[in-house]
Amino acid sequence: MTLTRLLSPLASLVIFILGHGMFNTLLTVRLSAEQVSVQAIGLVSAAYFGGLVLGAFVNARLIIRVGHIRAYAAYASLLCFLFLLHGMVVDPVSWAALRLVGGFATGGLFVVLESWMLVSSTPLNRGRLMSLYMILLYGSLAMGQLLLKWVDPMVLTPFALCAMAATLSVVPLALSRVATPAMVAPQPVGVIDLVRLTPAGMGSSFISGLILGAIYGLLPLYFTDSGASLSRVAEMMALVILGGMCLQYPIGRMSDRYDRRLVILLLGAVLTLLALLMVLLPEDWREPVTGTLVFLLGGMAFSIYPLSLSHACDELRPDQVLGANQGLLLAYSLGAMIGPLLAPFVMLQFGPQGLFVYFALCGTLLTAYLGWRKRQRASIPLADHQVFMPVPPNTPMTPELEPRTDLAGEAVPASYATPESSGPA
Repeated sequence: MTLTRLLSPLASLVIFILGHGMFNTLLTVRLSAEQVSVQAIGLVSAAYFGGLVLGAFVNARLIIRVGHIRAYAAYASLLCFLFLLHGMVVDPVSWAALRLVGGFATGGLFVVLESWMLVSSTPLNRGRLMSLYMILLYGSLAMGQLLLKWVDPMVLTPFALCAMAATLSVVPLALSRVATPAMVAPQPVGVIDLVRLTPAGMGSSFISGLILGAIYGLLPLYFTDSGASLSRVAEMMALVILGGMCLQYPIGRMSDRYDRRLVILLLGAVLTLLALLMVLLPEDWREPVTGTLVFLLGGMAFSIYPLSLSHACDELRPDQVLGANQGLLLAYSLGAMIGPLLAPFVMLQFGPQGLFVYFALCGTLLTAYLGWRKRQRASIPLADHQVFMPVPPNTPMTPELEPRTDLAGEAVPASYATPESSGPA
């Protein structure tokens, strides 16, 4: 019964993310072909993450006022318009403004989908639901990269395909009978309090954003500037995302058995090593192993944030977990905005390979910071560890899908009656 109720939002998720995944890489490839500076490309990427965090935190009021289906339709229609406008007006400053609005709308879409899954789940099946959500999210994101292999980024067609995906994603929701969740804001935990309560969690979340923001926004630029074909760029970006999907769970399970700070420290060290290999290996050696290296690098990079959240859950009281997630997500989002603005300066010094120099610097910073924190505070006893759950840093709604939050009781009330629940929208 639960899976039946989730078919509509999960179908909408897959359709939207297929276009969304292609669009993210398409923008960087097109800007590179237009000879736009690396700093301008970084600004466009940073603007998206700025809008995403705004949408994730402030769109709840609009959703509650007009209903989930109407809000989703409005956000998707806005994104359709924005995707087409990107293809018609190719200018980095205009694109930065469009990406800010697009990030805002995308954050709203994620709030709608994740809150819907929350109300359709129970404490007994949320773990399986979260795993299914992660597989569909990252799998669709990777497939979206591969769609680039069959399009020409210099014409309007790929932008139109992304717009079509945004529009089509409304159909499964619009034809469904839905029970809309009454979203209740969690008890907030101040950022300063979080830095005091879980400094390792906050710091690791911020550095995770520094890394992932640059991966999404600038890694396609590295491959295009290195002479790779569009097909090769799509394949490499798909491998990065698949690495994050495949390695996140085994790494997380390992963190259940050892000090999570040590595991995150090791992630930083391995990420640094992989990045340096991409820089230092001779060209004839690097080319055959690039796919393996970026797959592993994606696994390390995408695992840092969910491990940071799990570590914070270990250190906080159960009633603080939901509110603390907002602070952790804010730390990640700030990093994701800053990363695409910082990395171009390193790339100017070292060329396209400077992006991996930047990743190595971030990995070194993470390793040094966690090593320092281990000396400042004793490890959390393994008996007090919460079970790891993979978590994408999309919205504050995501952790409410986790079984961990039920330690503090149900995150939302049991009654969800709204006009939308009485019949088809």
